[in-house]
Amino acid sequence: MLPPHTREEDRSAVDFVRIYENRHPLDLLEARVVRKALERPDDLSPELVAGLRYVLSFARMGLVRNVRGEDIDLTEMLTPHRWRVTEALRPPLTGDDDTLWGAIRELPALVHATRSWRSRILETTALDRPSLEAEVTTRQLVVVSGGGGGSGYGYAGAFRALHHAGLQPELLAGTSIGSLLSMFRARYRVFDGSALVAAAQRLSWNTVFRVLQTESRYGIPATLRLYLRTALESMFKTRDGRTMTFRDVEIPLLVVATGLTVEGLKHDLSYYEHFLDDVVTPGAIARTGGIKRVGRLVGVVRDLMSDPEALREVVFGADPLTMDVDVLDAAGFSSAVPGIIHYDVLRDDQRTKRLLDQLYAAYGITRLTEGGLVNNVPARPAWTEVMRGRIVRRNPFVLGLDCFAPKPMSLAFYPLQQVVRPNVKANQPYMDHYFALDRRLSPVNLVPSVQEVGEAMDWTAEELKPHLPFIQAMCTPFASLADAGEAA
Repeated sequence: MLPPHTREEDRSAVDFVRIYENRHPLDLLEARVVRKALERPDDLSPELVAGLRYVLSFARMGLVRNVRGEDIDLTEMLTPHRWRVTEALRPPLTGDDDTLWGAIRELPALVHATRSWRSRILETTALDRPSLEAEVTTRQLVVVSGGGGGSGYGYAGAFRALHHAGLQPELLAGTSIGSLLSMFRARYRVFDGSALVAAAQRLSWNTVFRVLQTESRYGIPATLRLYLRTALESMFKTRDGRTMTFRDVEIPLLVVATGLTVEGLKHDLSYYEHFLDDVVTPGAIARTGGIKRVGRLVGVVRDLMSDPEALREVVFGADPLTMDVDVLDAAGFSSAVPGIIHYDVLRDDQRTKRLLDQLYAAYGITRLTEGGLVNNVPARPAWTEVMRGRIVRRNPFVLGLDCFAPKPMSLAFYPLQQVVRPNVKANQPYMDHYFALDRRLSPVNLVPSVQEVGEAMDWTAEELKPHLPFIQAMCTPFASLADAGEAA
């Protein structure tokens, strides 16, 4: 069954619905093959496991880009073969047998059929053999990082662990703190852990946050004003001195924010502007008052989410207009918590203001705020962008990282975690692997010390270790299916 979407245009996007329904059952079966092979590594040769994966991956092909950059649609052509493969392999792979021998018994006939369909495709379409094989045998790693305040600093440890495991992200997506950490990883293809340490050294409460009354043009006013550019702008400069936009990062990046219509604001703007006035002290949020405010924040969030039609999912980096927005601005809006943190563009920057004015008009919104209201772990936008052809191939492995999964022992934040949980669950079908951080910094630890950041990285890297063999196996290219009569 197709999971629910949050945007009306997605419900009518028949191509994406069809792609999902065709791919998802076969995605699940391939994951079962890999997991069973990892659990019993001595049962089958790598060639047999690769054969099963090839058959499944070939059957789920839809749009495939050829060497000339043309998209060839194989969806309808492969429908009978897709049905045959699914019906043959679903029973042995989803039954009680913990081995792959039941699926192997079906393999000779499926290999023969797959070779026949491959020959037909190459003879009757404009698809070339190298492009077809690349599409079938290689999964592209997509890493999606969710929101959760200071709890998300552990994502840097996940990026480090993936790098050490030889896993290169081909697309990154994030919400709130997830967008902030993802923009660092996206700057360059080569992982640079020192940049995260350098950023942590630059961060201080008085550098990043200020308590002052100021104009509000694009964001929702709040007691704390977020000054991302003050601390980080010099780290996001191109060679010609411009601040990096989504076109400039070396790894494609998506950042999710929430657009609010006029109807979405349930209070006068002054209510949000003074929400924390009585608990903010110079350089910190008073602990007792801050915890009490979390309960009231749940009410604010529920108010804003009470009318889904008044919320718009804005995905920066997913269209020509937002590609020209500075990544720092997008991450700032995605991280702006209603009533607590205000981010805005008030500087003299006519290019950015013109882009935002166009964006507001296109979406019919009046303010931008925290992306977690609509999508706290944005796997669906990332998956959709891959299917649009953003990274050429359309065979992703989507890894979802969640630093705000509900923890009943976290009494103060558990209600808020539960509020955003439905939109996380709606995105989970688009994840090939979901990983929830267990040990993590407090969400209110927004400006941790360098030592705390290092500890959070180590916690997450250690927790991710048991998951890495599966992720590596899924993202390592496997052997192509040899033609009949050829050696494998």
